[in-house]
Amino acid sequence: MQRYFVSSINNNGNIILSKDDIFHILKVLRMKVGDKFEINDDGIIYLAEISILDPFKFSIIKTIDENRELLVNVTLLYCYPKKEHLEIALQKATELGVNKIVLVNSNYVDIRITNDNINKKFIRFNKIIKEAGEQSKRTVLPTIYDKVIDYREINKFKSDLNLIAYENSTSSTKLLKNYLENSRYKDISILVGPEGGFTKSEVSYALENDFKEISLGKTILRSETSVIYLLSVINYECGAKI
Repeated sequence: MQRYFVSSINNNGNIILSKDDIFHILKVLRMKVGDKFEINDDGIIYLAEISILDPFKFSIIKTIDENRELLVNVTLLYCYPKKEHLEIALQKATELGVNKIVLVNSNYVDIRITNDNINKKFIRFNKIIKEAGEQSKRTVLPTIYDKVIDYREINKFKSDLNLIAYENSTSSTKLLKNYLENSRYKDISILVGPEGGFTKSEVSYALENDFKEISLGKTILRSETSVIYLLSVINYECGAKI
């Protein structure tokens, strides 16, 4: 069943769907009177039923008691990749339960980031996150930090456990699951590099700031694949609040 995230409530306390959501209901899904859909209002899930098509109106039938979130809060520190890789990573990270996304400008980031172009990009990023959250039926939408931070600012987004995925890690470097087994971390921050990875000085800076180096295996993964891999392991090891 389709789910929609809402953020608008009128003066009468009624939930308001956006024009885009109403268009999706009527023109894309072609729902009719009596059809049902779900509404997520700040983590509270409602089952709704269409009562009138024009003007569009619906009624709330009941509250749905569920929580699909992970047992840990995950912050993804993601060094800004090329557009197509970033959009895939945002979508899949949302589906896999990330709570916060912070974009990072590192040495090998090959994107010219300016204040003039970044605002429009973040509007699109939030749209991708919202659509992925609806598709995957997240209880809480992840947030994306509203600017691209300098690499030296990663220490402002640390958690109980802080990890950096390094492609040149040694055979003695731990895998992610080794840190998660038999552990009860409430918050985890994971740092993923762009195409080209990290410089040695960037890795050293992360280690000096309480990040632990982890290996993603013997093969070299694309940046967006690394995001999927890491969050999949966290899903498996930490479970979800079901």
